[in-house]
Amino acid sequence: MNAQWPPDAAHHTMHFGRAWSQVFEDLDAGRLMRDPSFLVSLPSVTDPGLAPAGRSAAYVLFPAPNLDHAHPLDWAGLRGPYRERMLKAVQDAGYLGLAENIEVEQLITPADWARRGLAAGTPFAAAHTFGQTGPFRSPNTLGDNVVFAGSSTTPGVGVPMVLISGRLAAERLTGRDPAYRSLAWR
Repeated sequence: MNAQWPPDAAHHTMHFGRAWSQVFEDLDAGRLMRDPSFLVSLPSVTDPGLAPAGRSAAYVLFPAPNLDHAHPLDWAGLRGPYRERMLKAVQDAGYLGLAENIEVEQLITPADWARRGLAAGTPFAAAHTFGQTGPFRSPNTLGDNVVFAGSSTTPGVGVPMVLISGRLAAERLTGRDPAYRSLAWR
């Protein structure tokens, strides 16, 4: 059987659980989402060259609580069962045959991120809440002589945003940003 995507499958699709407010309560309390919301990215829908002919590339992101809780989740024990739960949710959302057709897989948990040096096991740096998205993230300057770049600062997470923060920092350091030309860099 070949995997079949929903007819309206897009490059990025957010699937929201019915208990929207519980998602945040669960994550804030250090629990797995009871009624998960998740992202499915199918980059080969918009660029078929990103996968071998007749195949697809898929990325699935389920928000999970970070490790900064009194009793963090045991990801070593949860890894297999939670993988099955995620695949069932994706199947139920209409991505038929995904589990049976996985050829290459990488499952990354908060414990894996922590082993890679990311604080509290989160790749999103600061809290991934509305108040910590885009322009609401910490500013990328501190006083006249400190400039930040990366996912913890404006404009936020994701490769494009981190690259933009690097460009903003470079423009401020080199004086190419009109808002910062009056600063004295020594």
